[in-house]
Amino acid sequence: MGFLKKMMAAVGVGAARVDTRLSTSQVRVGDELRGTVQVRGGQVEQQVERISVGLATRYKHDDTFMTHPLQREVVAPAFVIRPGETREFPFALQVGPGTPLSLPGTEVWVFTDADIAGGVDPGDQDPVRVLPSAGMETVIGAAQRLGFTLKGAETEYSHGRLIQELSFLPPRGQHHLTELELVMLPTAGGLDVILEVDRRARGLASFLTSEFESRGRWSLSADALRRGPDALAPDLAARIRQLS
Repeated sequence: MGFLKKMMAAVGVGAARVDTRLSTSQVRVGDELRGTVQVRGGQVEQQVERISVGLATRYKHDDTFMTHPLQREVVAPAFVIRPGETREFPFALQVGPGTPLSLPGTEVWVFTDADIAGGVDPGDQDPVRVLPSAGMETVIGAAQRLGFTLKGAETEYSHGRLIQELSFLPPRGQHHLTELELVMLPTAGGLDVILEVDRRARGLASFLTSEFESRGRWSLSADALRRGPDALAPDLAARIRQLS
C-alpha cells in the first residue's frame, strides 16, 4: 500500500499541496509584496527540494502573448513534509521599477514553484494588482487633468527589457489627435517619459497617409514629480502641442 501511495503521489494524487496567501492583493511599484506559502502534507512523506515565489506577466510578441517571469526568489530550502503536516514560509517580494501596471491589456500575478523529488510541481498562481508609484501616478494624473482618458496598456519586450505603453484617448474637441501614448521609464533620479502623439493628417498630407506619429522624450526629476499633477499638467500640455 505504501508503494502504491508513493506512485500515486508522484502523479499528484494524494501529494503535498501548496497554497500562497498574499497579505494584500495590490501593491505599488517600488513597494514590497508580502505573503506566506503554506505547504500541507499529503498521504506520504515527500522531499521538497525548494520552494520559490516570483512575479510574472505576459507580453505581446507578434500575434501571440508570451509569459515572462519578472523575478523569482527561493523562500524555502530543502525539507521533508510528512503526511498531514503543515508548514508555512513567509516571503517579501520587492516590486521592481520594470514591473508593468495592472491595466486593461496587462496581467501580473504571483507564481509559486515547489520542486518535489519524484513528483509533479503543485504550484500556485495568485493575481495581483500592481499600482503606479507616486511619480508615475503624478504623470498619469497630469494627463487626466488635461482631459485625457486612460484607455489601456500594451506590454512588449524590447532591447532586453519589458516596455509598457499606456494609451490615452484625447479630450473632446481635440479632433486633430487620435491617441496619446506614454512609456514611463524609472531612473535613479525620477522618470523618463516617452510621449507619442498620433494625429490625423491634415491638408495635402492626408492624401499620403491617414495619420502621423510624433515622439518626444521628457525627463522628470524627483522634485518635479513631487510638485503633483496640477503643477505638471501645463508642461505636459506644452509638450503635446509641440508634438501635434
